[in-house]
Amino acid sequence: MFNFFKSKKEPERQLNHASELKKGDMFSVIDSFAYPSWLKGQTLRVIDIQTYQYQHSSDTEFVLETNSGQVVFLQIEQDDGEQWANFSIKIQRDDVEQIFGLDEFSRIFDEESLTHIQVQNTPEQFMQFLAKSYQQSESPYVCYFHNKDFRGQSLPRYEQEGGEPCEMICLASPGEGHGLNIEIWDGGETEVSLTLTRPITDIVDLFPGDAK
Repeated sequence: MFNFFKSKKEPERQLNHASELKKGDMFSVIDSFAYPSWLKGQTLRVIDIQTYQYQHSSDTEFVLETNSGQVVFLQIEQDDGEQWANFSIKIQRDDVEQIFGLDEFSRIFDEESLTHIQVQNTPEQFMQFLAKSYQQSESPYVCYFHNKDFRGQSLPRYEQEGGEPCEMICLASPGEGHGLNIEIWDGGETEVSLTLTRPITDIVDLFPGDAK
């Protein structure tokens, strides 16, 4: 006998590409020596999604956490029809001093021209995230940070209230496989990130969470 009153299940959300990730979703990174041991072959969970707004564009940033609690950030870059996964980690002042030396690093802020800096030391824990040198790719610029996912929504008008302003300074390695990003916030607080750029195909086994 048929039960015509049987409740219909909502279809499960499909997750086909990293750009569709929502909070609570998970994915794996391929097991490759291009990544440090704490990241290669690991499953990452999206714990937050935030937005960097520029004058004519924006970037969505996924905040990810490993099973061991380490945090890494992901932005997906489109370049000449190709997609890249930009994995970033934040480093502390002591790390900056060990890697670059404070005199070398301060040249980024002191020189009027676009700066080229050399890495002085490559600590083992940052080996895969570091190049040998970096070139400043453009002059510093202002962006607005939103602790919110604006995909599918209209962004606030640029410079309107609601976003937190910061000055960005970006440097890249000669092959653009690595990046060094500096964010200067109101009050002078400075955050430094190392970026590893990898093919988007390094992201595999996407698992949808409970998000609708």
